[in-house]
Amino acid sequence: MKPPIRLVQIGLGPLGQMLTPYLQERSNLKITGAVDIDPNKTGKDLGTLCGLPSPMGVPIATSLDGALTGKPDVAVITTVSELEKLVPLLEQAIRHNLHVVSTCEELSYPWQTHPDLSQKIDDLARQHNVSVLGTGINPGYLMDFLPTAATAVCRNVQKLRIERIQDATLRRLPFRQKIGAGLSVEEFNQRVATQKIRHVGLTESMHMVAARLGWTLDRTEDLVEPIIAHSKLSGEGWTIATGQASGVNQIGRGFIKDQEVLTLIFRAAVGEAAPHDRVHISGTPEVDLTIAGGINGDVGTCAIVTNAIPTVLNAQPGLRTMVDIAPISCSA
Repeated sequence: MKPPIRLVQIGLGPLGQMLTPYLQERSNLKITGAVDIDPNKTGKDLGTLCGLPSPMGVPIATSLDGALTGKPDVAVITTVSELEKLVPLLEQAIRHNLHVVSTCEELSYPWQTHPDLSQKIDDLARQHNVSVLGTGINPGYLMDFLPTAATAVCRNVQKLRIERIQDATLRRLPFRQKIGAGLSVEEFNQRVATQKIRHVGLTESMHMVAARLGWTLDRTEDLVEPIIAHSKLSGEGWTIATGQASGVNQIGRGFIKDQEVLTLIFRAAVGEAAPHDRVHISGTPEVDLTIAGGINGDVGTCAIVTNAIPTVLNAQPGLRTMVDIAPISCSA
């Protein structure tokens, strides 16, 4: 029997704390270290912080250097969405010869949006013989990997329409804040202008799909607009008044010359009536896949990150993406 893969978990906000039980329950994984910059978490037991039935014997450190005594193989990073902010930590992990799985949305396919940083990460990872992957439910799976996999049965593909429609009522608070739920339309638009409200990764998803299909996009568009509540909405500890934003509608478009070949619709709002995930392929044959009710983003992201770890450990060194590694599946 192979020894378990040793992990250091970096970033213990709401998503990181949700992820810990997923990692802990797998017999092929072992959390040996944990890191968070919040001084209120320093020294606390990881299991206690995450509400597990018993302590794990893993104290939370304030830096990666303080969490390496267990000699981890992989760093699991759930911190920021922007690649530029992640790079210093990413470089530190790579220099410690750690493979990386991260939920940083811009890391999912940065070759077109951040080519210089991508090359820098790729070169460093190759030098240290480790692989680096950005993934999650979206970007990473539903609006990029899954659509490309679905084209395998097609003789040809003319265009794709990809939809992710979510009811944010039961999502964690940071997600509802991220989509602007409860803001006035003016506040919503102000935050869109400063890129504080947007689904990070939609452009990366378009480039991932295009690259996998052998397309070169001449241009992309990314439109963000509020969804307006037509009646009062409320839940435990929150209320959205009539006329306020209940969420976000974001549309990404990818063009080859003047032809729109990719349409990605990301809609997330409190009270969304018909949540679903859908991939519609115009080609031979036409393919129309719908997941009624949609996939819960928090559950899906935690599962994908957990399931990706063995694959990343065995992937070719360098900056990897979901379309150039071995397919990921759930494993005991």
